[in-house]
Amino acid sequence: MKSNTKKYGVDILILGLSALTAYGIVGIFYMLLKIDMGALPLLAQTLVGAFCEFGLMGLGVVIICIRNKESFKSFGLKKEKLLLTIVLSALSCLPSFLLHLFTNEHISYFPLQNVNFTKPVLAAGFPVNVIGMLIIAVTWGFFEGFSYVVMSDRMNKLFPSQSLWTDRGAIICGIFCLVVHMLLGQSYSMIGAVTEFILIYGMLVSYRYTGNAWGCVLIFLFYWSGIGY
Repeated sequence: MKSNTKKYGVDILILGLSALTAYGIVGIFYMLLKIDMGALPLLAQTLVGAFCEFGLMGLGVVIICIRNKESFKSFGLKKEKLLLTIVLSALSCLPSFLLHLFTNEHISYFPLQNVNFTKPVLAAGFPVNVIGMLIIAVTWGFFEGFSYVVMSDRMNKLFPSQSLWTDRGAIICGIFCLVVHMLLGQSYSMIGAVTEFILIYGMLVSYRYTGNAWGCVLIFLFYWSGIGY
């Protein structure tokens, strides 16, 4: 039991250090070379942004899976209970969607449209648009959603809870999401913060209930950055 606790603690440390390392590398790179992002080709800009995002929300997950010889499938990327987890995860998005609907006169929808690189990439010609959208979907879609699954799993291993509603991983990840986005400059109303917490908490509780993680991934692919106004 003690060795497992140490292993899960190291996994959480890996998630944090990989994020700091990735951002540190990018920061040092630009300070030393003084490169203007706008001067780079569009795909290069997208790759740099994707590297930062992957460092924060993907690199640690990959390292953990390699280190522990765990497959992505072992974290719930499977067919069983797929429809149920999609329905439950969609319900966790409902408060957020209703808030957008009733507080904005006009809203638009397109998957991942709020990622900074999506609109320029879509406006570019082939093959830049195809390659760019693939990078965006994998990084800001798949890995961002899947990283919450792994983070929640490890938190629950360290701080287990018998009750589904007091799922420690879901609660910690919900708070983590709010803190990170506020540090990145996003502001929230009180009700906005609550609906975002419900979204993250709800999708992770759905994952724990069904054992299927696809709902979390699909939220980030098709909802999280898809509502514009």
